[in-house]
Amino acid sequence: MEIFEPVFIDITVPDQVLLRKDPLTPPPPKPCTPASHPNDTDAIWYCGHAPAMTLNSDGAILIWQPENSLGGPARQAEPNTGQARLGENGGVIYHREINGGFVVDAAIVDAEKFCCALRVNSEQGQARTLLTVNPTQHDNYLFASEKDGMLEWRDDGGTASVSMPSPGGEFWVLLGYDSGKLRMSAAKVGDVFPTSQTSAENATELAVALAEANDLFIGCRSHRKGILKTLGASTIFDVLIWLDHDGGTAVDQSKITQACRFVESGGNGA
Repeated sequence: MEIFEPVFIDITVPDQVLLRKDPLTPPPPKPCTPASHPNDTDAIWYCGHAPAMTLNSDGAILIWQPENSLGGPARQAEPNTGQARLGENGGVIYHREINGGFVVDAAIVDAEKFCCALRVNSEQGQARTLLTVNPTQHDNYLFASEKDGMLEWRDDGGTASVSMPSPGGEFWVLLGYDSGKLRMSAAKVGDVFPTSQTSAENATELAVALAEANDLFIGCRSHRKGILKTLGASTIFDVLIWLDHDGGTAVDQSKITQACRFVESGGNGA
């Protein structure tokens, strides 16, 4: 009978190749974030699914209703003359330089604090305008956009801005506002939002502009027709809005995360 001599090697080997009497202890499971219906977290929720949509005979979206009628309806922006369509797997599909935008009239009034979370699919990194807060009594406005793979949250007057690389593909972007100061964070679907980036200081001019009634535009900036370069290609699946919260506190973050997990689950969150 042949006897094999042990071979000694002076290197570190992975645990998986070692023979053990006791099994390896499995890694602890990842903590499970509870999911809550966005309305239960104080959010207004525009869900991009068929039950929320009023369509015309050609399948164009005319009205986008918020869930449980909590919030005002989103109607076609004036340049959107039937261009918006619902995707096969949900979400509103946007095409480059074609206005399929919607507006919620007077969605944010006396804006001191608010935050919005959008679930977006942008394969090209060219979604362009995602969301705009446009005052009814002022020329300046606040908008979020994705261009050349970069996300930006800024006002048209150039008084406040924050930017970061876009996660690309399907992702969430979180936009916060607090008395002229901006904050933004972004994460892939299913991930936790990292710490927000914030603008350098409170922009007084922006705070004055947003102090009264503001219309909320989804997928475009205003009712003007001539700014086609601001219209990109993407699918916007969900828009969540929290009034009186800027998304910066631990309580805000918990609510937002729970709402996002519920949305991702298709309403089957526990």
